[in-house]
Amino acid sequence: MTFSPGTHFGPYEVISLLGEGGMGQVYRGRDPRLGRDIAIKILAKESAHDKDALIRFEREARAIASLSHPNILSIHDFGDHEGTFYVVTELLNGETLRERIGSIPLSWREAVDIGASIAEGLAAAHAKSVVHRDLKPENIFLTADGRLKILDFGLAQTDPLLAGQGDEATVPTQVFQTAPGTVVGTIGYMAPEQLRGESVDATADVFSLGCILFEMVTARRPFQRGSGAATIAAILKEDIEHDALAEVAPQEFQRIVEVCVEKAPGARFQSSRDLALTLRAMASSSTGVRRELFATLSRSPRKTKSIDSIAVLPIRNASDDPNADYLSDGITEGIINKLSQLPKLKVMARSTVFRYKGRDVDAQAVGRELRVRAALSGRLHEIGNRLIINVELVDCADGSHLWGEQYNRPLADLMTLQEEMSREIADKLRLRLTGAEKKRLRKRSTESSEAYQLYLKGRYHWNKRTEESLKKGIALFEEAIGSDPSFASAYAGLADSFLTLGTNVPLPPRDAMPKAKAAAMRAIEIDDGLAEAWASLAAVKWWFDWDWSGAEADYQRAIALNPNYATAHDGYAMLLCARGRFDEAIEQITRATELDPLSRIIAVHSGWPFVFARDYETAVKRFRKALDLDEDFIPAHGWLGLALGQQRRFDEAIDAIQHALRVNRLPILEAMLAHTNAIAGRREESLELLASIREAAKSRYISPYDIAVIHTGLGERDAALRVLQVAFDDRSAWMVFLEVDPRLEPLHDEPAFRELAAKLG
Repeated sequence: MTFSPGTHFGPYEVISLLGEGGMGQVYRGRDPRLGRDIAIKILAKESAHDKDALIRFEREARAIASLSHPNILSIHDFGDHEGTFYVVTELLNGETLRERIGSIPLSWREAVDIGASIAEGLAAAHAKSVVHRDLKPENIFLTADGRLKILDFGLAQTDPLLAGQGDEATVPTQVFQTAPGTVVGTIGYMAPEQLRGESVDATADVFSLGCILFEMVTARRPFQRGSGAATIAAILKEDIEHDALAEVAPQEFQRIVEVCVEKAPGARFQSSRDLALTLRAMASSSTGVRRELFATLSRSPRKTKSIDSIAVLPIRNASDDPNADYLSDGITEGIINKLSQLPKLKVMARSTVFRYKGRDVDAQAVGRELRVRAALSGRLHEIGNRLIINVELVDCADGSHLWGEQYNRPLADLMTLQEEMSREIADKLRLRLTGAEKKRLRKRSTESSEAYQLYLKGRYHWNKRTEESLKKGIALFEEAIGSDPSFASAYAGLADSFLTLGTNVPLPPRDAMPKAKAAAMRAIEIDDGLAEAWASLAAVKWWFDWDWSGAEADYQRAIALNPNYATAHDGYAMLLCARGRFDEAIEQITRATELDPLSRIIAVHSGWPFVFARDYETAVKRFRKALDLDEDFIPAHGWLGLALGQQRRFDEAIDAIQHALRVNRLPILEAMLAHTNAIAGRREESLELLASIREAAKSRYISPYDIAVIHTGLGERDAALRVLQVAFDDRSAWMVFLEVDPRLEPLHDEPAFRELAAKLG
């Protein structure tokens, strides 16, 4: 509904329509009492019945009314006229920053001046505890007389860490809170923590301003990609294009932007006021003053908050006995697991940090490589029945020594030692822990030192992931359970071992999966707060039980218990792929990659959503990136070959799969090669491989699903469907991907295929 000139809202008269948006219209108006023109923002009738829209409308009015600054839009009134809600603000003449940029970059000096004005307006808002949360060029207005105004505080919220720190009264907090997990803002400008639905503080606005600074001088959004999901992944994972900035602006400008868009909130400018001063210094005619002030202000704000990310590097076994590796590895993993349960702390996953095992590395350099604020390193000596451990905690931002300690304890006190070290680290990181979080750090899963050492040895062998080592691990976990039948973590280790045997090593799922499920459920019976057990149970539920909703609920439970558990995010991503929910899968695998950036298998899984969504070009790029981590990694070559085959780049596909087969002749790889030969028209080669696989199946387990894939490639639909029925009866693990696997697409219109899909749920 549009209001005609002369319509009144309270004492205000409508003159003309200025613009329309999703929530209503903005009119040029007149306040006859004061004889001035004003702007009237009117909430649309349909939005007036929408509780969330009405709250947002009132939120914006309250936020602006609480602020008084030349760079923030001024509000004059807020009211309800016969059921129509309206806000009266000052009338602006000019253009938005979006219109100013257009497709032509601004000079860096103009960008600095605009950025400083924005930062000064934000500083005023932050002083009143108000975080904008939707800063973007559309919400920055440049007036005809050279002023700047920040608009649209409809998504604003209070920052509880700032509340009460301003010079004047703050805005009522109840108006501005957002439920945890809710994502609000504009993709492309939201900080990583905002995208993840976490609580945000003033540094989220600093991140958005950094994006705007980049866009002003390049006329491009720094993280914009071809899709919303890809843009989110870029914000969470990728750096800005340094070369693009270097071409158009001085080094100081580039560093300011880099600090603004740091992934970790604690690594950004902690004050918009400091950012404004730094930008004003950029405009100084004195290069020396400019660089000196920049150097001071770009570093000092980072010290004011707790450190929110850490890499616990493998503690080096400095003993003469290599058998003590299980102790050094186990203590490292134990600290990682303890700290991972703290939701305010990002902890790099085991598989990433253990890539540095045995290497003489600089903790600060590793921290920069992994994009964490702190790194812990240490050395272990086992002397008789005593452990001597030296540890050092380093601030990766500047290399400063945060804390160091030497522990000399009996081996029997190993669990107490890990708890003590974890508490000390949390304290030195300046983390403010709740009572429940402190309790988690103190909690131990067994009182038996013997059982715990057996458990560490079991995990040591499980991490090798070979059939022989997994069976050794199972024996050790069972021995640990014999020593302490109430040891939940040992049951979780047992579940993980059987699960790996049933999925990664070719053993019949009906042999391995029920054992994995029983062990996981027993672990949960003993300790329902054990994230690893919930993730293992979730994996069994969807790989074997085909209980999709139950598996999803269990993955969500695992992630809630331990947000840093990369394996849970990774497993959940695969489940979402199988369900065709590719954007959600990308979000989960991106989070897993953040937590475990050097994990080879997670790097491979990051390409899965794109294969199943038929975006093969992106998938190929992801698999090649995984090969950068390990050029001989079998799954990366196999999946690269699969994606290239779907692009009909058959020679490249066959080369990739053959590379993997030279490392290990796994049946799943032979099936991939046979299928690729079949769709490439090399029928004889495909039939020869099929015969070889069938012969091998007489003496070892080979998934019927893989054989069905080959028949599909050969165009033998009836044979493929018969073998898929066998795979269904066998509960072959890969049946969960039946509907999304592109290799089976030729069968989709077959009634028998649709019947199988329906049975899978």
